[in-house]
Amino acid sequence: YMILGIILGPIGFNFLNSEIMDQLKVLESMALSFIALTAGGEFKFKQLKKFTKTLIYLLSGQVLVVFLGLIILINIVAAYIPFLSRLDQEHIFGFSIILAGIAISKSPATTIGIITELKAKGRVTEIVLSTTVVKSIFLVITFPLMVAWAKLYLVEETAFNMEIIVNLSTNILGSIALGIIIGFIIIWYLRMVKMEKAIFMLGVSILITAISALLNFEILLIAIITGIIVENFSEQGESLIDAIENSSLPLYIIFFCFAGAGLHLETLKNALSLTILLVLARVIFIFIGNYAGGVLAGENSIIKRYSWLGFIGQAGIAVGLATLIENSFPGEIGKQIKTILIATVVVNEFLGPILFKYLLVKVKEINATN
Repeated sequence: YMILGIILGPIGFNFLNSEIMDQLKVLESMALSFIALTAGGEFKFKQLKKFTKTLIYLLSGQVLVVFLGLIILINIVAAYIPFLSRLDQEHIFGFSIILAGIAISKSPATTIGIITELKAKGRVTEIVLSTTVVKSIFLVITFPLMVAWAKLYLVEETAFNMEIIVNLSTNILGSIALGIIIGFIIIWYLRMVKMEKAIFMLGVSILITAISALLNFEILLIAIITGIIVENFSEQGESLIDAIENSSLPLYIIFFCFAGAGLHLETLKNALSLTILLVLARVIFIFIGNYAGGVLAGENSIIKRYSWLGFIGQAGIAVGLATLIENSFPGEIGKQIKTILIATVVVNEFLGPILFKYLLVKVKEINATN
């Protein structure tokens, strides 16, 4: 869908121009809510108890090594990358915060899709899926803080003060509270009404989109908390996912096509070396962080040496955050960051499923019968 968007967008036939995409932006936001609802719906408290220690160490290793590693690397090599070399040090540091933050993300949708396709089941499968979902939740909660931090360096006349902390706290806590309320509304509907679930979920996505715009709350955080509530405080988790799957495909097509159409060719040309660096460095840092986490958790050689292969793919959450970035930063800064991020997501989404399939085949967890 992203490649189709590139073909239909300004780079290609220009059927999807900025005016059309602006008019249909509400559909993009609805798709974002579905992506996050699905991620939250796969977060199962019971499943996490099996390997809490491993999950904490793998997650910590990946997040710290990828985030800090990329910030340090980008600032070291900036002078040798054409796109960054013309920027001052403050702008480079601001860019590195955002690029490193998005690099943490991993696609729950891709992970679930590969597991379903291969009928995979086993310890490695569960660890990769659980770590992926928890990482997505962690990133959605912390990303507003990263954006606020980056704005100090990228946006003129932005200064740190208590108002920023108050606004962020209100934003995050309000989004969580709203997600909890909507979650229990969905539970009531799926339990008591049980009719036209797909249409009801479309209505929910419109509600989340409208309220988040009205109150300036985080749409991804609202939706992901909603999914967690439905999955873990009721028996309606499976019904929730089914309803989303039955109504979300047209929105997903629009969402990913728009992401591809949003690529800016000139920025991509200028930032090609940075895009390649991000992809390669991210893979290396994920391996290092995952291996270190496996060692600290006392895991076996399979988890330490090979489970990193399940954490490369990026799609919905990463694209959603890139879209939020474009809305958070004015003018060319937002467009430039989004273009670089979408380009890296396209590459990672080609690599991710192949490497994850290889992992599941290697550990012999495919075609599970029980």
